[in-house]
Order: sequence, then C-alpha cells, then structure tokens
Amino acid sequence: MVVTGYDDRTGCGYVLSTGADTADPAPGATPVTHDGVTVLATPELACSLRDALAHRPVALMSWSGPEVPLALDDPTVLAWLRYTVGGVLTVTGEPHA
Repeated sequence: MVVTGYDDRTGCGYVLSTGADTADPAPGATPVTHDGVTVLATPELACSLRDALAHRPVALMSWSGPEVPLALDDPTVLAWLRYTVGGVLTVTGEPHA
C-alpha cells in the first residue's frame, strides 16, 4: 500500500509505504518498525508515527470510533492517517474490509 497526503497540522506532505511497496521507497523514506512490521514514511510522518506509538498508541477506525491499538498493519495505519493525521490524498493498494 502507498498512501500520499498532506498534514495540515505540520504543513508537510507525506508518503507512507507498506508491504511489498517498501521495496521501491520514496526518496528520503524513513523506516518505522513496530511489533515486527516495518513501514517507510517521509521523515516528518515517521517522527509523528513514532511519537504516536510511544505516547498515544491508538487509532480511530472511523470518525466516530472505535478506538483500537495503533499497529502498522494496513487497515489500522490507514485509519490512523485518515482520522488522526488527516489529509489522505491517494491510496494505492488499499486494504479491503
């Protein structure tokens, strides 16, 4: 999965790659690993993701919840990007519910 977006909170665009899409990383991609799963993200998003994993490791699965433990599996990290970070512009290889 590859997700692109724009975080209005920090004023930065971002790219996050998971799974097989990490084989061809975006320039400057930074790895983030949690529970044996690694994703690649632009440096600012990687910093936000590490901070969330350390200090507020939850993700909303929709605007009204539920709140689940933050993990780097595709559905959870995509929900975190959509409902916490915001600004998702494109998703390639989106997981199906």
